Amino acid sequence: MKDRITELADLLMSAAHADGHLVGEEKVAVSKLLRHILSVATLPMDLNFRLEEFSPAAFDLQATAAVFAGDTPESKRSLLQLVAAVHAADSEHDFAEDEHLRSVATAIGLPASAYADMVIDIIEEVDLSANLERVRGGGA
Repeated sequence: MKDRITELADLLMSAAHADGHLVGEEKVAVSKLLRHILSVATLPMDLNFRLEEFSPAAFDLQATAAVFAGDTPESKRSLLQLVAAVHAADSEHDFAEDEHLRSVATAIGLPASAYADMVIDIIEEVDLSANLERVRGGGA
């Protein structure tokens, strides 16, 4: 079995850049997650260099995600949880990060029902009006 740590590192760095700017907490989160996965105190020099030199413009989500496409649904969900952890590292929720998570899920072939609890769904105002009328009328 091929070690996919470089692809995972790239995917996590794409998550760190998902909102259009990289903050220190996100980069620290990527490094911490990778160190935990590898069970090391410091990242290998080549992996650390990969993080430092990551270019969101050069990142190919489809090619990277293809490496994980054959995984089990549980493994794919675990991957999305790692992506979500990087998104959460800056303590801000951004719609671009939400869209990034959806894009990763689609690219790895995970159905929306498997990660619905990790994303935000916006209810349109039109839907709210109908809901309010139903509530006001007692569900009639």
